[in-house]
Amino acid sequence: MVKSVSVLSMLFVIGFPVFSPAGASPEECAQYSDRFDTYRADRWQEVLLYSEAPADFAVENGRLMLQSPESEPCEVQVYSLFTFEGDFDIQVDYDVGNEGQPSCRFNAGLVLQTLGDEKSYKSYVAMTPGKGPFFRARLDRFGEQNIESKKGGPAPSKGGLRVARQGGRVKFSCLVDGKWSEVYDYKEACPEKLRVRFKLQTGSDEEEGQSCRVRVNFDNFLVNSCDKIVEE
Repeated sequence: MVKSVSVLSMLFVIGFPVFSPAGASPEECAQYSDRFDTYRADRWQEVLLYSEAPADFAVENGRLMLQSPESEPCEVQVYSLFTFEGDFDIQVDYDVGNEGQPSCRFNAGLVLQTLGDEKSYKSYVAMTPGKGPFFRARLDRFGEQNIESKKGGPAPSKGGLRVARQGGRVKFSCLVDGKWSEVYDYKEACPEKLRVRFKLQTGSDEEEGQSCRVRVNFDNFLVNSCDKIVEE
């Protein structure tokens, strides 16, 4: 698991810009960071979508864990009970595994979603038969209608995901071997409120690939900066 100690100092050292919106103070933003030592029911809500598969969800051993069943398609998510207004900069560590099944298909990562799901910016570690894991970016309308997409480079099983909005534009970056690199800079601007989702999705009715048991752990969710956080 990638540990984020002295995060702001680390970001300057590795050359990734730290955005400094003129809104909320660093202390106000950092109140919404979460190292998942316990489950904060006032901040997060688990939701199982599009299937009745018995997915597992827990906060244990200092990590947020999502796990899919072995033989049924599954989509399980943890929603934030807060939203971002204006610019922000967030990141999280991930650790994902699929028990070595080469024909597996999954998406795991961070999603930033407008409140009515008009747009959802998806920043994933993904796998498809014959390819993966790799970084994937998607911008969807109402969850399914693809607007933009990008398949990035190979993704390690442990690393970091970072999503920032500056001037209404959302950018997805990844942390590999101690260095941040850009995966995708979304073209379509979004000035609306955005909610955070941690997501695991397996299987697909549209593409090749089978359902499989996937386990993803998230840790060290950090709000590096923000204009405004609003509790819903």
